[in-house]
Amino acid sequence: MGCPQPRAFPGGAFSGAGMSCLRLFTGLFRRFRSMVLRRPVRLAGQCALCGGCCRNILLMYEGKWLRRPGQYRAMLEHLPNYARFEHAGYDDYGFMIFTCNRLGEDNLCSDYEGRPPLCRNYPSESIYYQGGRLRRDCGYTFEAVTFRDAILRRLGRRPDFAQELGKELHRADNGRKKKEDGQP
Repeated sequence: MGCPQPRAFPGGAFSGAGMSCLRLFTGLFRRFRSMVLRRPVRLAGQCALCGGCCRNILLMYEGKWLRRPGQYRAMLEHLPNYARFEHAGYDDYGFMIFTCNRLGEDNLCSDYEGRPPLCRNYPSESIYYQGGRLRRDCGYTFEAVTFRDAILRRLGRRPDFAQELGKELHRADNGRKKKEDGQP
């Protein structure tokens, strides 16, 4: 059995380390919805090369968010490659915040081939299922089927975006023509 791998929420995916009740219930609801609909969340997009996921990282080791330097040192004894994450301060809830020291001026990893699994697997669906979110400037997004989507599909009323857009454009075009012709 190997050493437990740390988990993280890079780039401010959680404000306040996700310990609020709202985030807890959001995560539980997302997991419940995914199980009921049998449709897991899907990751879409691509890296925007913003470097945000390498800053303001909250690390979890052995099931606990790191709060004390001693916890961080214990993690490093088992996972020395994680020394790349330097303690940068504490968030409002007392959790340690880290920054990766391999982030270059160009927002690219200077040790891309040697990056740990935590970085290789970012962004992970676990962020979504724990009530977190990705940064707005991140090129990735989570796409999930909602109950509304499932009900509409079941009823055969799945709106086609192109069709709806066409209707709106047609209405707008007719309104413009009526104004040009002097009609109310």
